[in-house]
Amino acid sequence: MKRFLKENILESDGNNELKAKSIALGIFIGLSPFWGFHSFLAITLAVYFKMNKVLTFMASQITFPPLIPLIIFLSMMVGAPFVSHTTSLENQSFDFEFIKANLTQYIIGSFILSITCSVTMGFLSYFILEKFKS
Repeated sequence: MKRFLKENILESDGNNELKAKSIALGIFIGLSPFWGFHSFLAITLAVYFKMNKVLTFMASQITFPPLIPLIIFLSMMVGAPFVSHTTSLENQSFDFEFIKANLTQYIIGSFILSITCSVTMGFLSYFILEKFKS
C-alpha cells in the first residue's frame, strides 16, 4: 500500500498544482448529483484534461454509502436559500419522496456544495503537497 501511494500519487508525473487540480476535480464529481456515473465521469474527465487519474478517481469516492445521507442533507440545506418555495427541513421525513418533491433545491445545493468543497480541498491539498514536497 505504501509503495502504491508513493509511486502512483506522491511521485507520479505532474507537479503539485496538477495533483491538487486532480483532487479538486474528483471532489467536484463526487459531490455532484450524477449518482451512478461518478467513477465514469472522474476517469473520463481526468483523461480529457490530462490529470492524475488515480487521484481524481480516489477523490470522487467521497460519496461512499455512510456519507450519502449527509451529503444529500447538506445539499438540501445549501440549496434552500436559492429556491423560492423551500420546504423547512425541520421535523421532515427525509425520504426519497421529499427529495423528489424538492429536486430543484437539491440540485442547486449539490452544485454549490460541490464547487465550494472542490475549491477548498484543491487549495488545501496544494498547500499540504507543497509542505511535504521532497
